[in-house]
Amino acid sequence: MNCGTLVGRVPHARQEASPPKRSDARCACGARADGYDARSNEPACHSCAFLRADGGPASSSPEGRQQADELAEDYEAESELVADGGTFWGELSGFQRDILETIAGLEAGGIDPYGLAIEEDLEEYYGEIGHSRLYQNLDRLTDDGFIDRGELDGRTNSYTLTPESEALLEESVHRRADACGIEIAATDEGDEVNDEQRP
Repeated sequence: MNCGTLVGRVPHARQEASPPKRSDARCACGARADGYDARSNEPACHSCAFLRADGGPASSSPEGRQQADELAEDYEAESELVADGGTFWGELSGFQRDILETIAGLEAGGIDPYGLAIEEDLEEYYGEIGHSRLYQNLDRLTDDGFIDRGELDGRTNSYTLTPESEALLEESVHRRADACGIEIAATDEGDEVNDEQRP
């Protein structure tokens, strides 16, 4: 009989109320099972219960360990993503990365990326954003070399991505695509082409 009780903090494992010889159950990795996988109803140890969201192999399975090792090698072989030589891409907050993506999107759409336009675009995702939060982060991104500040008129600043920042965003897109198994095609000029742009 299944009680659906979680085993610790493991989201994909549950304990059975009265399984036969529960103490003899073994996980696929050979360890003693702590519960049962919620998807397959197979015995699972605490380590193997942490399945990937895409249903891929658990990191403790031989296939999962090999895949994790390959990803780690790929990651270590890549250069660090840095804008000014001092601030790493990974040190930015998610909000700061979203600001950079928003600026890139506004620029691509032919809209001047000024403070209120950036704020309006971000508020579609975040809800209401305080001016101080936005402008403090814009200042930090400017100081760290991710964006350049210019003037649209006497009262309005515009923000544009630095070439280094554009390269970092492009690298981020490629990493995300690789992680999701999406192939990014390129034209002869090296510009990326999506399905909507194909003839």
